[in-house]
Amino acid sequence: MSHILILQNRLTPPPRWRWPLAVLAALLSGILWTGLAFLIEIQSLPGVWTLLGREKFGLTALFLALWVLGLTLLCNSLFAGNLMVGLVVVILSFVNYFKVLITMIPLLLADFSLIGQAASIAGLNSSSLVLRGGSVQAIAAGTVWLVLCLFFSRPLRLNWTWSALVWAPLCALALHALFWLGAEPLVYPAMGADINQAMSQATANSACGVPLGLWRAFYCSRNRRVSEEYSPEYMEEVLAQTQDYANVPRGEEGRQPHIILILSESFYDITQIDGLSFPEDPIAGFHALQEEGISGKFGSRGFGYGTCDIELEVLTGINSGLLDNEPENSWPKEYFSRLPAVPALLQAQGYYTSMVHMYNDSVYNRGEYFGSLGFQDIYFCEDFAEIYPPAAQAENYNEYMISRKVGPYFSDDLLSDLLIAQFEARAGEGPVFLYGSSMGNHTPYPLDKFRPEEMTVTCQSGLTGEAAEHFLVCTQGLHNASEALVKLTDYFRDREEPVVIVFYGDHLAGLGLSTGGTAYSALGLAPWSMDGWALEDYAHLYTTDYLIWSNDPSYLPGDPGSRYDTGCHYLGSQLLELAGSDLPLYWRLIYKLSQTRVVDSANYHLSRGGELSSDPPGQGSDGLGLSLLTHLLYDATYGKQYVTEQLWEIP
Repeated sequence: MSHILILQNRLTPPPRWRWPLAVLAALLSGILWTGLAFLIEIQSLPGVWTLLGREKFGLTALFLALWVLGLTLLCNSLFAGNLMVGLVVVILSFVNYFKVLITMIPLLLADFSLIGQAASIAGLNSSSLVLRGGSVQAIAAGTVWLVLCLFFSRPLRLNWTWSALVWAPLCALALHALFWLGAEPLVYPAMGADINQAMSQATANSACGVPLGLWRAFYCSRNRRVSEEYSPEYMEEVLAQTQDYANVPRGEEGRQPHIILILSESFYDITQIDGLSFPEDPIAGFHALQEEGISGKFGSRGFGYGTCDIELEVLTGINSGLLDNEPENSWPKEYFSRLPAVPALLQAQGYYTSMVHMYNDSVYNRGEYFGSLGFQDIYFCEDFAEIYPPAAQAENYNEYMISRKVGPYFSDDLLSDLLIAQFEARAGEGPVFLYGSSMGNHTPYPLDKFRPEEMTVTCQSGLTGEAAEHFLVCTQGLHNASEALVKLTDYFRDREEPVVIVFYGDHLAGLGLSTGGTAYSALGLAPWSMDGWALEDYAHLYTTDYLIWSNDPSYLPGDPGSRYDTGCHYLGSQLLELAGSDLPLYWRLIYKLSQTRVVDSANYHLSRGGELSSDPPGQGSDGLGLSLLTHLLYDATYGKQYVTEQLWEIP
């Protein structure tokens, strides 16, 4: 230790040189942490080298250097300043890297609300949390730099009083002036990420990098633009226009079939993907049921991720893509009780409403969110004995429940049994609305996800390695979901009372590859990075499949075997139509739009006529309807609820 102190004393510069050397050390720190952030993101040293002359590298380095300098001055320690900034940058970069790897969706500002569930989320995806070459290099380089900063902290120490009370605030002022006040005119336009331009987090990260991409999201969340026209008088005019626009037929009296809604995790018709072939149809049951019901493509708001948001949009009709595209699971739960959700409306019409989820409530706090939607009962995996007699009566409950797993999760077959048990317990009391959310095909997709005896399908792609394994394992999950659906329809097929089953996949499986990209990009279906996607790529990869089946064809919204595409923003209106509900004003507007619209997300818009665009229609009936809905959603969420109560009115 004495030798280190002697060396530090020898390297201590004169006081007049310490300030410029501290600034230089902060600039070098900004460059280093920026390089490590990009190295973790792209896993390539040559790739980082090519970014050195880019605006996003220079501005990120300056941004981080100001943070390092300010904290160094405040703490009077170059090591402390680097430790705080470095840990934040590296941790956020790793979280973003692994999230993209698993789900193809980057780290979002709203994900910070899930910090308390980080352990549960990591447990769900533990097999994918493997450090690759670039990650190891980043950790090693960051560690070496922190050791150097620790050594030079003493030689570069400044007068603490002046540093903490004068220079640190000035550094914070410079950071605020450039990256907050100057964010819109100076920083983000230089990187092609204008604040006024709506863009996904993936596109923002591509333009700015992860640190400044997240800072942009934070800036936008704190500077949300309110229409200059927003006022009580303006919203009364919007309400009057909505009443004129949303002229739809009343519900069919006497129609109250039992309704079972099933969200099937990552379900889609994999047989329709170009480049894949199957000796035997892995979802033959689903295909057979398509001939008996109404089916089509289902436009999702996500890809590989975001199930809770998709659920909320189906059940509430809320479309955050028309606002700022913030995930709904980050919103206060009272936002959802301000608008008439599907379960609440059905409960008011005499339905028993219940939700069953095949996992626990450790991630999205569904218990709180869905309780505000009108579900009378909500059950998670630890509650199954309450609704399923075989579980309650098992000699060894834990062994029985483990036996009902296929792979790491409770099976879709068990979900069918749970829904049947709930139906038998409640159907005699009146109509029921049962909602089941599966987990069987959830990420990850390693080859050992299922035991050898559980693998019953074959998938041929011409791919090798990880990509081929992902497609094979995902196909098995889809097969299991299809068979569970057949089991459910077989049970209800001969029941006297009318039953309608609505089955949909929330999003495509996120088949991310450890080497970058996805199994889909390996197959040539889309560029490996989402910022390179065309509109057609979004329309293809943000689409799953859905089915409406009934044991009484007269309750179908069309001829058996017909096709009718829909999306997560409009499926809720179909559920209410199936129940013969008289629609309140809010849902009349959504129903009217659903007649001509399929998808209206932040990433793309698709009309029923096949018109695909990056922007919502600005003219005609569709443009007016989406504009009205946007204003009403803003008023009910971020606004002051000037006319929100009137949206519940039924004519």
